[in-house]
Amino acid sequence: MKNRLWLVSVTGGLLSALAWHEKASGLIIMCAFVPFLYLFQYSINEKAPGRLAFLRMMPGFIIYNLFTLLWLRNASVAGLVYAVTANAFLMSSVFWLSFIIYKKSSSFLGYTSLLTFWLILEHINSKLSILTPWLNLGNVLGNEIMFIQWYDITGVAGGTMWILLCNMVIFFILFRANKRRQHMYRLITLFLVLFILPSALSFYRYHNYSPAGTESEILIIQPNIDPYTEKFSGHSFERQLRDMLSLAGDNMSGTTDWLILPETVVDDPFYEENVLDNKYYLMIDSLAGNNDSISIITGITTMRSFHASDKERPRTAAMIDSSNVYYEIYNTAMQVNPGQEVNFYHKSKLVPGIEKKINMLPAFIYNRLVPDLGGTMTGYGSQPERTVFVHPDGLSRAAPVICYESVYGDFVTAYIRNDANFIIIITNDGWWKNTAGYKQHLMFARIRAIENRRAVARAANTGISCFIDSQGNILQQTGWWEKGVLEHSLEMNNDITFYSANGDFISRYISVFGIFILVITFVAAPIQRLRYK
Repeated sequence: MKNRLWLVSVTGGLLSALAWHEKASGLIIMCAFVPFLYLFQYSINEKAPGRLAFLRMMPGFIIYNLFTLLWLRNASVAGLVYAVTANAFLMSSVFWLSFIIYKKSSSFLGYTSLLTFWLILEHINSKLSILTPWLNLGNVLGNEIMFIQWYDITGVAGGTMWILLCNMVIFFILFRANKRRQHMYRLITLFLVLFILPSALSFYRYHNYSPAGTESEILIIQPNIDPYTEKFSGHSFERQLRDMLSLAGDNMSGTTDWLILPETVVDDPFYEENVLDNKYYLMIDSLAGNNDSISIITGITTMRSFHASDKERPRTAAMIDSSNVYYEIYNTAMQVNPGQEVNFYHKSKLVPGIEKKINMLPAFIYNRLVPDLGGTMTGYGSQPERTVFVHPDGLSRAAPVICYESVYGDFVTAYIRNDANFIIIITNDGWWKNTAGYKQHLMFARIRAIENRRAVARAANTGISCFIDSQGNILQQTGWWEKGVLEHSLEMNNDITFYSANGDFISRYISVFGIFILVITFVAAPIQRLRYK
């Protein structure tokens, strides 16, 4: 059996990756970790060293990450290797740490640690810029919206907890239940309760939830410009913008409230303080000027200048020359309302390496890991607060989420607490070509809709652009890699969900509990044993 343990690990990796596949059900994840739990318990029973338990997990987690993130190869093979290796190492480390705690304490504390430290790892993924919450387990259920309506209470962390608990109970049923029927029946009953109760609650909320609010008519433009061959090296940005505005003008009506263009429509940086004289702004304003009840949002690249003495000068700002003038570049969402001040929001969850420079890496490693996807040499700037774009009528208020930011649930809740009553996501997923990458990214938009009970208008350069209601249903969508226009009326919801108000509260409390476990295991218990020697 020992010689075949790697097959058990590989099986766990394949099942976990299958749960992410577009043609499979995300519910597969409810049993996908059983092989890993089997390896965990097997290593405990044979009193294996911790390093061996770790090594037994690694093949499966490498396969899981490789098959799920394989789309990264289109941008950087080295970047894919880093993501797969780092994620697999951290996931295996959670099992290793829980293995050590199990051996030093008890079975109960060992499995509790597994649940606790996995959730802590996911919390760290959402806080450290060199990691990503993309593969946090609760995300895999993003297309199973009938089962996750309670994410408006718990967020993705609640889904992760549900998944791990279901896997543990299934494992106990299959491998740890004793021969007494009564014990087996109890475990089966526990699993049914654990799976059916949250599902039933979700079904009920899905069929009975109806937000009450005003509606806004929204127009989305999907220009379908290839980011590799056309966007930055083909037609000028002026012509690209002109074509989009022409398409918008042909489809706008007197009832259109919002016009949404995708991320980085113009990647020709200009100073925000000079926006009223900028040719791109004037083109957009000329379209808006014909309709004083429309608000236009577009992705654009902007700059701000700072003097050396400015207290608000960011540390990331670069010096222009010896004149002591600094500048910072932003991946920006710009709002143009006729006759009003132009508003800007700077993307603040930046893609590591591409939009945010990783200073800790040596240059020769950095250049191999990081592809050229339109970032800057110094990296983009960001901002500390979440800006909300308000329509001229004051009734609809948009959360301008830019691309990668939509992966971060807790981050998006800050827009809602700032009074946004619907979500706009602008993105350019063409970098990943026709792979699972853009499909997974779309899935996050559905989760954000459920968590915050906010409708979503998603404008993507090459797709998928769509409208999503507050229950996660896709109401309309474009095809992939095609030019398109969508128009729909979305409900504006002013209610605040528990998750919107409290963010990732589960992860925060679990982190405190994790510290408690470490203290008990590695400090209190050894001291106690010394006292009784």
